[in-house]
Amino acid sequence: MRAVTVSDFGAQPELTEQPVPEPGPGEVLVRISAAGLNPFDWKVIDGAIPDAVFPLVVGTDGAGTVERVGPGVTGVRPGDPVFGQFGDPRRGHGSYAERAVAPVDAIAAPPRTIALSEAAAVPTAGTTALNLVDRVGDARRLLIVGATGGVGTFATQLAAARGIIVVATATADKADLMRALGAAEIVDPTSGPVAGRLSAPVDALIDLVSDTQGLRELLSVVRPGGTVLSPVFAVPEEGLPGVDAVNFLNEAGTERLEHLAREIDAGHLRVLIGDTVTLPQAPDALARSRAGRARGKTVIVI
Repeated sequence: MRAVTVSDFGAQPELTEQPVPEPGPGEVLVRISAAGLNPFDWKVIDGAIPDAVFPLVVGTDGAGTVERVGPGVTGVRPGDPVFGQFGDPRRGHGSYAERAVAPVDAIAAPPRTIALSEAAAVPTAGTTALNLVDRVGDARRLLIVGATGGVGTFATQLAAARGIIVVATATADKADLMRALGAAEIVDPTSGPVAGRLSAPVDALIDLVSDTQGLRELLSVVRPGGTVLSPVFAVPEEGLPGVDAVNFLNEAGTERLEHLAREIDAGHLRVLIGDTVTLPQAPDALARSRAGRARGKTVIVI
């Protein structure tokens, strides 16, 4: 099968021929229709998972059709469409391939109202957003920094649907889009420090992009005792003063994927695709993501 692989940490991704993986106990083999590109994909190439196995098939997210099931799998049959997470760097497995394996508890039936190519963009960004919004609890005002990316656009919609007043950072050219997704207030991060331009303090902050210093500079806008969440692990070991600050580690799984599928099918959640590429074009798409030049969520059609 064709797959995008790397031969070592830091190596250039390339299209290669690889053996079709075998589904083990509790796993399914899926003919991949499309894979979703996440920044984590190139971070793995850079060494985020030190015990990765090479050659390593790149990618985590995907959608396709079940081809075979491993021992002990029930409830999923060959021919079923699925979407979910396929990355397992410790076994050299990933989703940028014509076929991939996944644990049965890492996949779910995809939304009925969108194509598999769109569903492939959902698993990691969507479950991260869902878990982040769950974690802010009963916050009334929420600031999302880095709101125009995959996680940010999902989080904006999910939070707004729960009645949370969302303050989103976005440049002027993305302001109308973010308002359409449910943001009540827009702050342009290119026009000066975000902390000085909010209309009122917030109860919670989801910061998808800042380093530790950037996070500290935003603390003045969070109410005492408020929640600060950093999926990029910018919260220092000693924490941050006056707030409940957490380095957020995502957990996906079937239940969360099913929740997202229901939200999409009910019309409560839009999937925004910025770019669609083919498998041979995936290495260039990874380079654009690494350089910060990706145009929204990228999907690799296989």
